[in-house]
Amino acid sequence: MKQNFRNELNQAIDFSSVLTQISAFSSFSCAKEKILSALPFFDKLEIQEQLNYAKEAIQFEQSGLLLSLSGANDISLPVSKASKQMTLTSKELISIYHFLTAVKQAKQSLDSSDYPELTSLAQSMDGCTRLMDSIISKIDLTGSVKEDATPALKSMHKALVDTRLALQSKARQFLKKNSSKLMENMTTTVSGRVVVLVRAQDKNAFGGMIHGQSSSGLAYYVEPSSFVSDNNEISSLIIRIEEEKKRICKELSMQVKKNALALTSALETLTVIDVAFTKAKWAVRYDGCIPSLQSRDHSLYLEHAKHPLIDEKKVVCNTYELNDKQACLMISGPNMGGKTVTLKTIGLFVALAHAAFPVLCHKAILPFYQSMYFDIGDHQSIENNLSTFSSHISRLSMICHKSNEKSFILLDEIGNGTDPLEGASLAVAILEYLISKKSTIITSTHYSQVKTYGKANDSILVSSVEFDPETLKPTYKYIPGVSGASYAFHIAREYHLDESILERADFLKNENEKQTEKELEKLEKLQNDVLKQKERFNALIEDAHRVQKEAYEKEKEIEKRKAELDASYQEQLNEMLEKKKAEAKEILTVLRKEKTGKQHKQIEKMHELDLLNENVEEVEEEKKEFKVGDYVKITGLNSHGEIVDIRRNEATVLTNGMKMKVKISKLEPMHKPQIKKTSYKAHVESVSSRFPLELNLIGMRVEEGIAALDKYLDQAVVKHIKQVRIIHGMGTGALRTAVWKDLKKQPNVSKFTSAGPSEGGLGATIVILK
Repeated sequence: MKQNFRNELNQAIDFSSVLTQISAFSSFSCAKEKILSALPFFDKLEIQEQLNYAKEAIQFEQSGLLLSLSGANDISLPVSKASKQMTLTSKELISIYHFLTAVKQAKQSLDSSDYPELTSLAQSMDGCTRLMDSIISKIDLTGSVKEDATPALKSMHKALVDTRLALQSKARQFLKKNSSKLMENMTTTVSGRVVVLVRAQDKNAFGGMIHGQSSSGLAYYVEPSSFVSDNNEISSLIIRIEEEKKRICKELSMQVKKNALALTSALETLTVIDVAFTKAKWAVRYDGCIPSLQSRDHSLYLEHAKHPLIDEKKVVCNTYELNDKQACLMISGPNMGGKTVTLKTIGLFVALAHAAFPVLCHKAILPFYQSMYFDIGDHQSIENNLSTFSSHISRLSMICHKSNEKSFILLDEIGNGTDPLEGASLAVAILEYLISKKSTIITSTHYSQVKTYGKANDSILVSSVEFDPETLKPTYKYIPGVSGASYAFHIAREYHLDESILERADFLKNENEKQTEKELEKLEKLQNDVLKQKERFNALIEDAHRVQKEAYEKEKEIEKRKAELDASYQEQLNEMLEKKKAEAKEILTVLRKEKTGKQHKQIEKMHELDLLNENVEEVEEEKKEFKVGDYVKITGLNSHGEIVDIRRNEATVLTNGMKMKVKISKLEPMHKPQIKKTSYKAHVESVSSRFPLELNLIGMRVEEGIAALDKYLDQAVVKHIKQVRIIHGMGTGALRTAVWKDLKKQPNVSKFTSAGPSEGGLGATIVILK
């Protein structure tokens, strides 16, 4: 039943194609599968719940916040295996760790009263932190068991390295001693055992085992007796290491089994969250909104609606509306004029809304329906011996039988495929019947009789999609209240049908056309002219609004420019005052030196001083005299310190070990506090405490980062620091892996681990120094 309904939706309104477009925004496979399998459902509470999630997700996206679900993956199979006491591989275990990392990120990001529904969802997930810690302590991010996962494994790896080194030493000595009997002066590996390539005549000269012959037959792969013991030990250690790794994986698999219910629940919840954000990303990207479902009447409103599968640069946006007294929207116009696109757009948005998806409108209000029926396209069936019309009538019969006041019905070219008079009469009768059942109907027609019926019925809104008779191309612009002409004669003339035929056809049309139809056509033409005048008027209003907006923005720009000029003028004025003050000081200095000099020079300098006097007095009123070394108090702040630098009207004050730039007007002189002699030790300690307790490597290449890390750790040891934090980010994981590898080699490092959630998580490492 569901599959039949899905096929009907796909054929009628391209439902699956739109779902495919939406699913491209999902973060992991579970959400994508859920979206692709979505269908309209008819529980209003459930629909509203899903729409609320999507609405909050849109608000979250539009606020500029970021929800990262990197690492999210479908863990249902490994969890199922663990529940059946099967041992998971290290790759499966690390996939569970990555999933729990995504859960952790979701819980951290969605923890706000601004998004109550999503926050409640996210916080309901169990992060299984103990399981996370257990996995990451034994499995690295690449999915391999760590060499130091357990003391036994660490010991075996060390023994393996030592044995291989010992074998390499023996091999070098052997090659040096027996080079004349060897085909090449190097070792090779056969079946995991170190061997040498010996000349055929000397194959038995070294004891041990022969592992094979070279392709030329001139040499043999020989494992000398001196190699056998070490090779055996290496093989044994490798087997024991693999057994220990399997034991570790089995132990972790048992922990996964204990947390199976929590993991399965978290997977379902994270899928719901990702589905909500997938819908939100699609809606934000294509300018959509959350639809509102109402159960009062037939009223329907889709503002600025556009079909998602039409090119954004070509799609025409339209507003579709039915009031509470209108049960049927009837669309007319020529073939290829856009009627079917209009029907599919409305039908698609009704289906999407009932499947709890956003729709591409500025505003959408739709009735809540409990059933949907579609009759679009050719349903003829060779298998059932049904013609196009037979199939059409069979479908209409079923719809008339099953529909009710809560049904949405989409009918393309109702009554088409048979005698026009009979088809039109049948169409009118079917529409009367469906309207009497209070169903909502969206239909299209070519028949004049059907359009005339629609114009005379208050329950029907007759509309059309505009067609340009000059270019003979549709504009796809929806025109409510005006029925569209077929433009058959225009199209025929464009394709060079003989003019005499067209004239005869026009005569016959006028003969057969009733007077009421002629009057109706005139009325529709007049109504269309009024609509066009209204559009021109609206365009003039929009243009006036645009000019007003541009003037307002220009005014704001002028005000901003004026403020910038005022600030620039004030800065230049301050510079000039500083310059004049310096000149005044220089003149005063010269006057002091010229006390015993010539009188005319003194008079000249006094005159220069008089010219500057006014400016000097103003500056001295605004600015106080300070020099480097003065001890001052910063007004407005409970701080004081020593001036270490003065530039123009700003001073740099050393306060509490920090340098602070302050305007001179904010400073007041004060006596320097007396410091007790015993404070020297405390001062030394404070200097040490100013050593940075974290190192940020983000943005560095691996080589740069490791060099900076080594230097930083050396300084930390000298300063007797016990714990530091290394920030390396998550990224590709290359820098983090290199940092951990380097820390393992550091003799002064006691231990290290990933930072906690509030300290950077996987993007940082806490290091404990000896």
